[in-house]
Amino acid sequence: MNSKIHKIFVIMCDLVYNVAMNTTLLYIHKNKSTNQGKTTSHSHDFWQLEIVIHGHIPAVVCGRRIILNAGEMLLIKPGSEHEFTYEAPGTSWITLKFDTEENMEEPIESVIRHSLFTNRLISSLEAIIHSTILEVYEKKAVEGHIEALFCYLKSTEFTRSADKKNSFIADITGYIRGHDGMQISINELAAKLSYTRSHLSKEFKKQTGECLKSYIDRIRLDKAREMLSYSDFSISDISFQLGFKDIFSFSRFFKHRTGTSPRKYRKIV
Repeated sequence: MNSKIHKIFVIMCDLVYNVAMNTTLLYIHKNKSTNQGKTTSHSHDFWQLEIVIHGHIPAVVCGRRIILNAGEMLLIKPGSEHEFTYEAPGTSWITLKFDTEENMEEPIESVIRHSLFTNRLISSLEAIIHSTILEVYEKKAVEGHIEALFCYLKSTEFTRSADKKNSFIADITGYIRGHDGMQISINELAAKLSYTRSHLSKEFKKQTGECLKSYIDRIRLDKAREMLSYSDFSISDISFQLGFKDIFSFSRFFKHRTGTSPRKYRKIV
């Protein structure tokens, strides 16, 4: 085990220390989509944890539409109707199905967004789950990670985080950020989240004080600045990677919002 994986494993062992091991792992599925696909709506009498590694996965749980972005998780209670859509080739995810004696009587937020803890948890799980056929001790390690996740969901840290994040806004901003600076239209967002364009724009403005189009442009601009500052790509390559039709469109976009051209910006940073 290399030093990085060992450090992650030690951290996770510390998190589950003194926690009763009352979880039984039933099934592991680690996959990467090669084409579009969709599961039928179904339910089962055990828990499920869906972890998105790369890309984004639209889901419907008990009639609620959700978009899961890379690094996010969805915890599904037994008996909950759910379905997933795998739209983009290259999307990768891990599915864990398990039984647990954990008592989660109170409603909990099923979508688990990014945090320092969840980033460590997912990194550690990726290191352990090298295949879907695990040794007994590897299964115990995965079960321990699930226990740690339940502890986190009961913690004041998670409660404070959940109170601060509106799921409506989190779904929108997460989807936009998941495109990594590529162009996305409000119409596309509205269709993905099953809202009208008007409702999406008005509600986003009401809850954040910022126009949705301005937010999309701001995220694109942040990515452009990051690439101009730290990447070795040419300006032409950057414009292509961000989805502009040509370098001139990218230059107009950048100069209109910063007052300087991409070439000059790169020289002064």
